[in-house]
Amino acid sequence: MGSYPEFIDRSPSGFVDAVCKRLEDVLKSFWQDNGEFPDSEGVPHVHAQYLPVSKTESEERDKTKDYPIVQVICKGGTVNDFHPAANGSEMEITIYFGGYQNSTDNQGWRIPANMLWKVMQDFLDNKIVGGYILEAPIKWTPLNSREPPYYTAMMETKWKGSPPAIETPYEGDAAFSKESEEKFESL
Repeated sequence: MGSYPEFIDRSPSGFVDAVCKRLEDVLKSFWQDNGEFPDSEGVPHVHAQYLPVSKTESEERDKTKDYPIVQVICKGGTVNDFHPAANGSEMEITIYFGGYQNSTDNQGWRIPANMLWKVMQDFLDNKIVGGYILEAPIKWTPLNSREPPYYTAMMETKWKGSPPAIETPYEGDAAFSKESEEKFESL
């Protein structure tokens, strides 16, 4: 039996975590290296699927400290090929970018729009995250704010990869036959 590449968690939660890590790295360098948002308190907080309860409603809490914020949500997916060497799995990931800017010029929308654009440029430079490859088209939009000084932008993406049900093939596995092993080793 040949050696296999390092384990990649292709489950929805593993993939969302991989996307979050990628976004943290991209936005941290964007924030710190370029001084893009000098008035901002810190680097964006990136959250998987749900925002923590502390980030929701409370009269005593200063919500401005939660921003800038990014939320990575797995909307669903499909599996249309069970072969372990096929890119037969697709996941839909929506990313929300949130910014805060309390100013009279109402230009805070630029914060999430710039985060979105930086992330999209990074994805286009390297389309692979957590064993999945980014598919076209990418749908994105700055969302009109109903509550200035809080602003939001959104990116909808689709990713293709091997089925998450076949995460670590073992010799003798019914799902990983000799024929599939030979195909896998030839990759």
